[in-house]
Amino acid sequence: MHGVDIRSVAPPPGWGVHVDAGAVERLALSWRSEAFPLPAWDYPGLPADRTPRHWFDFCGLAVSVLACLWPPEGEEMWSTEHHGQRLTDAPGVFACFVRAMASGERGPTTALFVDWNDDDAECFFAGSGILQLIPARRRVLQQVSAILAERWEGHFINLVEDAAFSAPGTVERLVSTFPSYRDEWESDQGLLAFDKLAHLSAAMMACGSGIEFTGLDTFPLYPDYMLPMVLRHFGILHYQPELADAVDARHLIPPGSGEELAIRWATVYAGQQLTEALHRHGNSVVTPALDYFLWHQAVLGPRAGTMGEHHRTITMAY
Repeated sequence: MHGVDIRSVAPPPGWGVHVDAGAVERLALSWRSEAFPLPAWDYPGLPADRTPRHWFDFCGLAVSVLACLWPPEGEEMWSTEHHGQRLTDAPGVFACFVRAMASGERGPTTALFVDWNDDDAECFFAGSGILQLIPARRRVLQQVSAILAERWEGHFINLVEDAAFSAPGTVERLVSTFPSYRDEWESDQGLLAFDKLAHLSAAMMACGSGIEFTGLDTFPLYPDYMLPMVLRHFGILHYQPELADAVDARHLIPPGSGEELAIRWATVYAGQQLTEALHRHGNSVVTPALDYFLWHQAVLGPRAGTMGEHHRTITMAY
């Protein structure tokens, strides 16, 4: 099946999501002087040790399960305690890895998960509220650890060095080596390759290590839950009434459905349009920096929780 260039082609109109070119231009104009630094990955929950071997292992393992961090309807948002703080979302998941890797109780970091059972996983992700898909997270971490030992001598630095510190090359190796990092969907338009977690992991490896990677400027916006919500908040994404009602009512959107694929496809396409518009207005932002800026507004910034509802799909892809 041929691949679709989801960065340069919008999803078909009948799929339920429209990208408003006028809203893209207006937002780019208002942000033309905005600073978009690459993320420093310095918020609570992240490890202090940034030596390449440790940091790349952390990114490769932790990001592989950085998915579906919202609770079922009516349940409390999951959080975990870290240095006296309650952390949710990505910071909370990262804190679980920092806690385990610092303890040294289960051997080398990348071998930590090989002999896991469901009780081990529940203990690892201990906290309050509900974190969905813990057994699936266990299986992913076991698989990643086993393949890492077999293919890359147990450490992600070997994968990154094999890619010659190319960010796109790192993504390609993550996707081709680890099934859990492969985020592709067949559709009647062709193959839609999102690979959100692989792009995020590679960008974290690059931006948090202090090592110069090539090719970050080729990355797409990452199609997850929060970025479509933010783009919809700014009027860039418009959902057809039935889909808008379902999202706003927190109904589940099935993984791989036309509606879910349209939301993610439109996010990537809108991100490319917004990046190009900012460039036209003299702002040389690279997409991973824009992605982090949007995500931070939705999750950690002062306006977090005020941008409406995100779509809800139960998946380990994002």
